[in-house]
Amino acid sequence: MESDDSDSDTDSTDKFIILSERIDAKSLEKQELYISITYKSRTVGYLNAVVMDVGSLKAGGFRDDKLKCQDKEIEDELLLFYKSLSNVLDTHVVFYITDFFLEKEYRGLGLGGDILQQLPNWLKIHHPEVNDLYLFPYPLEKSNGKVECVKSENPKKILEMRSRLIRFYLANGLRKTQTEFLYMPIHPAA
Repeated sequence: MESDDSDSDTDSTDKFIILSERIDAKSLEKQELYISITYKSRTVGYLNAVVMDVGSLKAGGFRDDKLKCQDKEIEDELLLFYKSLSNVLDTHVVFYITDFFLEKEYRGLGLGGDILQQLPNWLKIHHPEVNDLYLFPYPLEKSNGKVECVKSENPKKILEMRSRLIRFYLANGLRKTQTEFLYMPIHPAA
């Protein structure tokens, strides 16, 4: 689930984006992270993510309760992700983005692409154990101060928004999997 962002002609050399993390919950198998995105001294968005040690999840047999999260919606999304891709995630540590949100006035400036370009190096420094980044592209919107998945009576509109997001992510280094999830290699496992 991510925000809608489009390509931009803005030169990224004048951008200074800061990613600041807070660990919300931690266990042997996973860490729930909140990463604030700051641009020009303003908080302009955030990433919610989970670092999952798939090797630990598989050790001793997988159980759904190993992915228990503070937020039930995130927990359900992680279970879907794990069950969809567990056959190709052997002993990988993954960084799974559950939410990528930019405030509307900061979209279309190239910040989303700059963040995705910056993220691999940030992960190598702050989470060197991570092998791959994954996400499920879904548009988010802010309504009454709360960020939620875009809900529309028109399924065609949702498909168009998702298609635009997928093109954006593919243009910024992510790759398709055999499922609807996208990924980016960070430190490929040996």
